Amino acid sequence: MFMHALGFHMAENALGSLTLTPNTQLAAQVVQPTMVLSAFTTELFLKCLICLETGLTPQGHHLFELFEQLTPATRAKIIHLWDTHIVPHREPEWKFIESKQYSGAKKFQRDLPGALSDSSRAFEKIRYSYEPNSQDGDFNIGDLPRILRRVILEMKPEWATLGRDIKPVPGFVRAQK
Repeated sequence: MFMHALGFHMAENALGSLTLTPNTQLAAQVVQPTMVLSAFTTELFLKCLICLETGLTPQGHHLFELFEQLTPATRAKIIHLWDTHIVPHREPEWKFIESKQYSGAKKFQRDLPGALSDSSRAFEKIRYSYEPNSQDGDFNIGDLPRILRRVILEMKPEWATLGRDIKPVPGFVRAQK
């Protein structure tokens, strides 16, 4: 489960780096797919933590409900990391977005349970934003997968060096640029 989540996390990071490009058209094109990958990565890392704590594989996709299945100690650790690392770092960005009313009149939730509650269905809302009557959703938990990965690796430090055992396909030659 961790390796599955890690693959999506790496894809999210690679795609997310394109949102920092001076090419604003490219950045605008990849921002929603990046958010979808972040939401899905959050779901997988939360499920991994739940599995580590209970031995069970949780079901469902609602991020806040998954977060609530963690032990109080794990939730407290994640909230502490969010409050001390993410909120101070993102506060200027969130204030700017709110001042320009990009997200409407509603303020972003700064506390993690509130942010998770607001972002819990982002995976679905963003994927289907083209549909009529789709509702805009807040998504300010893009940094959460890094925190969750950190908490997992604190629980299982031996996983820090895990990687997929990739073997070359016989006869396949990658084209050189």
